[in-house]
Amino acid sequence: MSLQLNHFLIDSANQMHEQRSQSEDYVLVNGERGLLGVFDSVGGRDRNLLVSHLAAMTISSAFEALPETDCQLGHTEREALLQQLIHLADTTIASLTLPPEQRRPATTVALGILSVLKSQAFFYLAHIGDSRIYLLRNGQPLQRLTEDHGYFSFAIQQGYLSRDESWRIEQARNAHDLSPCDKEHFEKRNKITCAVGWSDFSSIPTRCVALQPGDRIVFCTDGVHDNLTDQEIEEILLTSEACTARNLVAAAYHRSQQPDFRAKPDDISAIHVLYQPC
Repeated sequence: MSLQLNHFLIDSANQMHEQRSQSEDYVLVNGERGLLGVFDSVGGRDRNLLVSHLAAMTISSAFEALPETDCQLGHTEREALLQQLIHLADTTIASLTLPPEQRRPATTVALGILSVLKSQAFFYLAHIGDSRIYLLRNGQPLQRLTEDHGYFSFAIQQGYLSRDESWRIEQARNAHDLSPCDKEHFEKRNKITCAVGWSDFSSIPTRCVALQPGDRIVFCTDGVHDNLTDQEIEEILLTSEACTARNLVAAAYHRSQQPDFRAKPDDISAIHVLYQPC
């Protein structure tokens, strides 16, 4: 799907795991109000509704209910709004009545708001889990705007790995580049330490980015970044002039189907935003 939001060109894509009847990812694009997000369910359903979908609909409905004047909030208020929306989704999922033997469901979320204030474009973001948001700015390397609530962050905090070691292992392209111990770490890359619905996060990280013309933003679930390295994601961005989200998802899906070291069959979702003022 592709649409124009003032000075932003937005496209999104999702590829469902071929062995599933419904994608456990959810892509949220509210073009009129500039609300974007990707969600990835972590087990469990409510009346056959995946909680990634429930979280997205809860957040979207609450955001839509806000007066238009609330969409002109300042930076701090806008970041606080993102936190409130995620807390609302967390409370909604946590309050579900489920059989005691059923695993408590949850979802990751990478959420953002696009805005133009006094001719300056801004991007506000918040996240929980390992769904990511990247920024590619002209002349600069690809930058992660989010830090995963995942295994490698945990390993760094616990002193099991240095930040450089974590990066080398996580971004490895070939198995022979890793020692047996490295491979044990690598195989845990899809583990997360908190999620929306588990109410297990002490804070929700937020950020505000002042955008420059030509900036490109990517939201993605782990189906993209577990299959592709950051360098590969950057290369696709640099060589894609249109349908960028679809190209990212297609490349990740192709990798997932190959006898490849990084291959991980999964639902795969992405949103791509190009800031291109007139």
